[in-house]
Amino acid sequence: MKFIKIFIIAAGAGLLTAGAALAENSLQSGAKALSFGIVDRGVEISGRVFPNNDLAVLGGIGIAHASNDESTTDYSLSAGVRKYLRRSDLAPFVGGEASFKRNDVVVGSGGGTDVESEKTFEIDGVFGVEYFFAKQVSVDAQVGVGISDIHNVNGSGANETQFGTFSSGVTVNFYLP
Repeated sequence: MKFIKIFIIAAGAGLLTAGAALAENSLQSGAKALSFGIVDRGVEISGRVFPNNDLAVLGGIGIAHASNDESTTDYSLSAGVRKYLRRSDLAPFVGGEASFKRNDVVVGSGGGTDVESEKTFEIDGVFGVEYFFAKQVSVDAQVGVGISDIHNVNGSGANETQFGTFSSGVTVNFYLP
C-alpha cells in the first residue's frame, strides 16, 4: 500500500515538471478519463465520461488497509456527477457522490480470529478544483460534506448515522485520446 502511494505521488511530481506550461484541456463532450488517487485513506481507481462539455459522470473502486492491534481492510464502490464551473486549465467543480463501503476488521479471539464487517452508505456533496498540466493530464483535489449511514458499527450490531466531511482526496487523471 505504501508503494502505491509513493508511486502516485512520484507520478504526480513528474507530471508537474513535465507539463508546467499552460495547456489546452480535455473538458469536452465525449471525453473519457482514467484516474488514480488517494481518497479517504485509501487508493482508488476511477473513470469518468463527459455527456456534455461541463458535466462528468464518475465511477470508482477503492481499497485501504491498516494494521495495528487489529487488521482492517476497507473496500469501496462509488458513483457520482461533477459540474465544472469553468472549463479553463484551472477548473473548479461541484458535484455529488454516493458510495458503499465495507470495512472488514480481523480481531483475535481465544486463539483464533474473527472477522467483523461494517457496511457504510454515504451521500456527499463535493467541491474542488482540477488543474491541467497538459491537454490530457490533470490533477484534482476535492472535499465533500455529507451523511453516512453505518451498519454493524465496530461489529457491535448497532447502526449509526453521521454528518460531516467524509470524502476527500487527490487524483491524477489521464484523458483518453
